[in-house]
Amino acid sequence: MVVRDSSSPVMGSIPVPDSDIGKHLGTLLDSTDGADVSFTIDGETFHAHRAVLAARSPVFKAELLGSMAEATMSSITLHDMTPATFRVMLRFMYTDALPELVDSPTVTIQGLLAAADRYALDRLKLLCAQKLWDNVSVDTVATILACAEMYSCLELKNKCIGFFAVEKNFKKAVLIEGFVKLVQQFPSIIVELREKAGP
Repeated sequence: MVVRDSSSPVMGSIPVPDSDIGKHLGTLLDSTDGADVSFTIDGETFHAHRAVLAARSPVFKAELLGSMAEATMSSITLHDMTPATFRVMLRFMYTDALPELVDSPTVTIQGLLAAADRYALDRLKLLCAQKLWDNVSVDTVATILACAEMYSCLELKNKCIGFFAVEKNFKKAVLIEGFVKLVQQFPSIIVELREKAGP
């Protein structure tokens, strides 16, 4: 039997630095070296690399490397997203990190959640859900629940329904305009709220 003395400088472990692939890919995004596709949104152009986008998103893989028209295009125009949302999503795709979104309004995070859902970026979707949940209140819960329902974010939806199930929250939240919109847009939510609240 061999016993190692970890206090011995000769026998100690070899330190390994943290992964820095995100830093390197972020630099690649910033430099646009080798970029082979660009996206235009509201007049703003973003350069990217098909291989990186395809590796990160099955939707981009189908669009950029499959038989869709975008596979042969060097420039693609997007209409249903803001430049700010695309910029954050692109940065996430290269670095696997969500930039610090200090004082980001709920609507900005909701737009990012929608983009994450559209491009099947599940980790980004959950990071957005976490940010939305961190800012939930009786004033915002209905709007956040509608967003969770619209973009199939079950984790956030369950949290919001649980929030509504607390009687004092429910009594206040149903008086907010967002609740009326929620019920109009997703009438089945009432059934789920009733089931969660119990008899």
